[in-house]
Formats: sequence, C-alpha cells, structure tokens
Amino acid sequence: MIHIDADRCKSCGLCGEVCPRHITETAAGPDGKATVVAQARESLCMQCGHCVAVCPEQAIAVEGLDGEAFEPLRELGIGEEQLRTLLQQRRSVRRYKERPVPREVLGRILSAARLAPTGTSRPTTGIIAIDDPDTLGRLSELAFGVYEGLDKALGNPIGRFLVRRRAGSQTLAMLQDFVMPGVRWYIRWYREGGSNEILRDCPNLVLFHSPIREPMGEANCIIAAFHAVFMAEVLGVGTCMNDLIPPACNRAAGLRELLDLPADREVYASLTLGFPRIRFKRSIPKGLAELRYI
Repeated sequence: MIHIDADRCKSCGLCGEVCPRHITETAAGPDGKATVVAQARESLCMQCGHCVAVCPEQAIAVEGLDGEAFEPLRELGIGEEQLRTLLQQRRSVRRYKERPVPREVLGRILSAARLAPTGTSRPTTGIIAIDDPDTLGRLSELAFGVYEGLDKALGNPIGRFLVRRRAGSQTLAMLQDFVMPGVRWYIRWYREGGSNEILRDCPNLVLFHSPIREPMGEANCIIAAFHAVFMAEVLGVGTCMNDLIPPACNRAAGLRELLDLPADREVYASLTLGFPRIRFKRSIPKGLAELRYI
C-alpha cells in the first residue's frame, strides 16, 4: 500500500513520473491539482522506493519500506579518473596469503553488497561468508567430488546424453571444450596433495544466493558480488569471481546440507577472497568485442 500525506503533498507529480508503473496520478480537480493512488494499479507496486526517494515534501510512505532509511543524497567524493583507474587496475586475484580477512574488514566489504540495486526493494539476496578452515576443507572435498562425477558422466555416451538433456547442447559443449580440460588437472593436483585450484586455497569464501523463483535472482547476486569486489579492491583485499563453486553448491546434497541452503534457494555467485600474495605491477589490456551506435 502507498500512502500519500495530503497535508504535505504539493501535487508536483514527480512520484508518478518516476514510478515504473505510474501508480500515483496527479490531475486537476474541483479544488485544484491532487495526487492520488491509482487503485487499478496499486497491486503492481514493486516497492522500488522511487516515489519516496523523489518526493521533496516527504509526503509518501510505502508499506514494507522504512521511511527513515531513505538518507539525503550527498555529493560524490570521486571523479571520473579515480573511477576509471579503479576499473582499469582491478583484476582477479587467485593467490592469497594464508591469514583470513578479519571479519570487521569483511563486514565493510559486504556492506557494499547490501547497497546493490535489485529488481525491487524487497531483500531477496542472501550471503554466506565462510572463513572456517575446516568448513572450507569439507566444501572443497565435496566440490571436487561433484566434478569427478561430472567427468565420469562425460566419459560415456549415456552420461553425455543426460547432461545434454538437462543442461542443453551449449552447456555440454562448454563443459567438454573449456571447463573440464582444466578441471581434470585441478582434480589431479588436489588428489596428489597439491594446490586447491577450485577454491584457490582462499582463506575466505563468500556465496550469494537467491530464491529460485526470484525473476532477477541471478542478476541480483552477480551485481551484489561486484559491489563487494570493488569495495574489497579499495580496502586492499583481492577477489576472484568463481563460476565452479555455485553449480557444486546447488547440485550436491552434502554441500547444500553443509551450507544449510534452503531447498527453494540456489547459489548464483561466489567470491574467493584474501590478501594478495602476489602484487601485479601493470594493468592488462581490456576491451569489447564490438561497440556500435545505431
């Protein structure tokens, strides 16, 4: 429900302009202009908070949203070149020092994830932050088991058929041509007691999960993860987006149990974190496949 304080409202119409579904309307009446809630569309409210944020008179309240949490905007303290430098110099870090990131620092990193935009203001993204070595060890063992099973399945026609039927031909080709050639080496090194190239021997792992039926769940998780990535960069913490971990978390019953992941949720993004063991001296070239104006 959207509530408009008639005593405060000046009927400027800004709330209706910014609303994605034009739920409030401003029109002239016998007593002058008035802003009202369009009853036919009120149920379409996404709780995005735009109407509350734009109102100069603080005349609008939306049920489910804390009006006091809407803070006044401030001038940005960064310029274009500072932002460009951050974007250019940030890179994936896959080699970490053994000591974990202190929870106080990790909390500051994850506070940036909380500020990530979503399809609605209703919080749906969940975060699981792991820094316990034993838990990371159990997670590793279960994850490697998932990929050993996948490798076995891809090694016979029936297994490939089942993977294709479940995941599609494009995913099957990606697994065969890109993912598994490297993962087979990861498995070998891990079983020989060498490095853990799935978790990268990270001291911290952060998982982002969302309800399966949330329309923007995967996008929300990825955007939240990148908010955390950039805050981590500013605080001197290295990160790497890891696409091998979410599928294992979602498909292995033991892993779901370890994470206490509800049946109606899946992990859509994961970050390995830690203080960089190796410092890069130069940025690398980056670009696009194409940029066109039409």
